[in-house]
Amino acid sequence: MQRPEHLEDQLHFLLSTLVQRELRDPELGFVTLTAVRLSSDRSVAKVYFTVLPVSGGDQEAQDGFTRKALGRAAGFLRSQLASRLKMRRVPELRFFPDGTLEEGNHLETLLSEIEKERAARPADPEVEAPEA
Repeated sequence: MQRPEHLEDQLHFLLSTLVQRELRDPELGFVTLTAVRLSSDRSVAKVYFTVLPVSGGDQEAQDGFTRKALGRAAGFLRSQLASRLKMRRVPELRFFPDGTLEEGNHLETLLSEIEKERAARPADPEVEAPEA
């Protein structure tokens, strides 16, 4: 039996290759699979994805279209995994948009705003510590 991390990496590689080369759904757009996480009993694989944003498009709607397209392809992807992997039971595939990039950008924006406020504030005179 393989370690879960190794199996997740293997699933990630195979799924990425299959999505890139085998799926022909126009709603997929430019999708990238970012991670695969298996449940403890290995019956469910959570597959995280990002979509290259289209200028002027709604990112949430685009994520929704992509999630539906990947959901429609889940049976095909699972059957392809079964033919390529040595597993008794191929996990059920569930797809989720990966929000880590947006969260990182949001944190970066907050940190830059804090830095701007700190730079705009006049320098405080040093407060002397009380002697004990």
